[in-house]
Amino acid sequence: MMNRLSAYLSASFAAVMLVLAGCSTMSRTEKQLARVDSFEAPDIPAMGQIPPSRPDMSGLEYAKDVLIVSYDEEVGKDPLKKAIKKYDAEVIYDYRIINAIAIRIPESKGLDDSIKYFEKVKGVLQVSKDRVYHLDDPVRPAVYVR
Repeated sequence: MMNRLSAYLSASFAAVMLVLAGCSTMSRTEKQLARVDSFEAPDIPAMGQIPPSRPDMSGLEYAKDVLIVSYDEEVGKDPLKKAIKKYDAEVIYDYRIINAIAIRIPESKGLDDSIKYFEKVKGVLQVSKDRVYHLDDPVRPAVYVR
């Protein structure tokens, strides 16, 4: 009788340990997020929190005369290039990996008015201001140790 009870308890204990080791109320993704949250990543909400609907846009700085204009690949960039010339703007960069062109608008025209103008051009999908990013730590030359 004692042998049977001992075998039953051992088997029960092993089953409980197996369940505890293999099961959790957290999913694999939640565990990964918990690991990331432990490093206090500001852009990933803690478990149980609802992510913000929009990122915090305070403190952003924009170039005063540059716009990034995305266009539909099927329409092409010809209508956009004609509108750029007509608006007396200048192409700064024609992106090759995405369908977009960076343009410099004339000093006499405002950024918001320019956005409205280019949003109406055939094939334009999006017009956005060019953001300016500053390094937190200025770049310094490497120090050579001898």
